[in-house]
Amino acid sequence: MQGARIWAVAGVLGVALCGCSSSTGSTGAGSGGGSSSGGAAADTPEVPVTTQDLERVCSDGLGFKGLPAYDRAKKSVHPAQLMRSDGDDDGWTSSVPSDGDFPKGWFLDYMDKPEKAELVVCVERTKATATGKVCDMEADGKPLKIKTYNTTYRLRVVEARTGKEQYTYTGKAESDECPYYVLTSKGEDADKYYNEVRPEDYRKRVKPYIAP
Repeated sequence: MQGARIWAVAGVLGVALCGCSSSTGSTGAGSGGGSSSGGAAADTPEVPVTTQDLERVCSDGLGFKGLPAYDRAKKSVHPAQLMRSDGDDDGWTSSVPSDGDFPKGWFLDYMDKPEKAELVVCVERTKATATGKVCDMEADGKPLKIKTYNTTYRLRVVEARTGKEQYTYTGKAESDECPYYVLTSKGEDADKYYNEVRPEDYRKRVKPYIAP
């Protein structure tokens, strides 16, 4: 992550989640994306060149016909690509979960080819609300006050080949505690901290689709 900075620390992070789910339905994420897909011959089914190409599955519901068909009836692992969005103009970013967050094979790793994906898991921040809590922290040895925000997120499981949604869920990530540290990227506000959904909070929600 370019230009990343870490602000040090006070307090403990605790996140409470709530939300509601719905069955398969077609809804548009509306987030912009921006990478090109494979320049295959006209008579060859299209496949993504990089995992970032799969952003269009989340943003526009457009799949890649050259990817393997998803069949939930098959009791095997159906590999997925994780895509995340902060709900801003930067669109969607391909992501690799940290070791231990999910069983091995559920999500594509750095060494996996994108044409292996059967599913795309889209995790999107849709709203941020100030908690009113201000945390006293430090940056480069100087005092810094951090404002915290609770967030609303949307989780979707989408077929990589067709762009069809298999599952959608809307929930909240909330906390009244200060974080241990704040990691920001270039262009982000250094005095804001967003409570985000964690992998352990949606692991059980994606399992019936990735590993039925």
